[in-house]
Amino acid sequence: MKKKYCLSLITGLLILSSCQPGIIKVLCLGDSITQGKVDNDTISQLSYRFWLWEKLDSAGYKVDMVGSNNIWFKENRLKKVQTPVSHYTRHAFDRDHESFYGIKTGETSKGGFTHDSVKYASLRDRMQKYDAPDYAFIHIGTNDSKHDSLETINYLKQILEVLNERNPKMHIFLAKLNTPWVRFINHSIEPIVVEFHQKYPSLKVIPVDMATGWVNCTESPGTMTYDWTHPNTLGQKVMAEKWFKAFKSMNDHEKPKFDPEIKISSITDSTATLSWTPATDNKYLAGYNIFLNHKPENWRRSECGKKEKQSISLVQGNSYSLTDLKKGTDYTISISAVDFANNMTLSKEVKFKTH
Repeated sequence: MKKKYCLSLITGLLILSSCQPGIIKVLCLGDSITQGKVDNDTISQLSYRFWLWEKLDSAGYKVDMVGSNNIWFKENRLKKVQTPVSHYTRHAFDRDHESFYGIKTGETSKGGFTHDSVKYASLRDRMQKYDAPDYAFIHIGTNDSKHDSLETINYLKQILEVLNERNPKMHIFLAKLNTPWVRFINHSIEPIVVEFHQKYPSLKVIPVDMATGWVNCTESPGTMTYDWTHPNTLGQKVMAEKWFKAFKSMNDHEKPKFDPEIKISSITDSTATLSWTPATDNKYLAGYNIFLNHKPENWRRSECGKKEKQSISLVQGNSYSLTDLKKGTDYTISISAVDFANNMTLSKEVKFKTH
């Protein structure tokens, strides 16, 4: 039977949705970070899915989570754990998703894998089994390795192609990974977004920087993971907050207000410290990019261990330490403020010289 769709107006946004009034179809696609896990018949990794759903539900949206999977990893399909409910509305969480513990980007796209005793077809075939999403939240690639880098990016593009086929007016929120040492993925996200904006003007692909402010190190105060990879409750809530802010920033075309006073202090022969007056935004400010001689310099660095220089990610505060500078060299600094709709305001340039 052919599905019927209607146009619905939700918070000023005209979307394609089911004919039941006010319902939005939401797809969460990814690996273990998205799926979460059950241990000894208890949910040990709830995942950001629940907290994102709770935020949407609390904001008054009627949410239908869609996907081919409806369990947490290691959950008994015949004896499922009790479904969580919202702390605010007491509505029951919708379990459906499109994520699998340990999955690689290529497996997600191609299918043919077996997960929790079920063999899964390709993403294209799986998506024909459920309603087309209005919104997709994608965090995938954590399990891919460097030698798969080109294939990974191609598979990520294939995933976006399948989503476009299913609903050309979909809003896709595409994550820069919170496992930022997979830098080839994070540094490919914005070029992919540009490519798909040009190729499919009606498809909305919005980058969301999950590496910004993320604390992987389990030894650090405020750690956001159990084990450097899988988000603890704090990490899950941080991810959900970023997804939600990106969702609420849809169709925001207003740039941040940013005319900073930039100060450069503690200059040595190889380091310097930047500080600046903060930006403001009509919605939500995501962070800042630092440009050193017109090239991005805001590398995300590990809090501990040897994973020192990882991927370029936004700076959340209004200061930044420059390292690895050359002695007696002239430098030019500029800073951009970026919001969750990816609007950007660039500062004036400031020059300095190392000792």
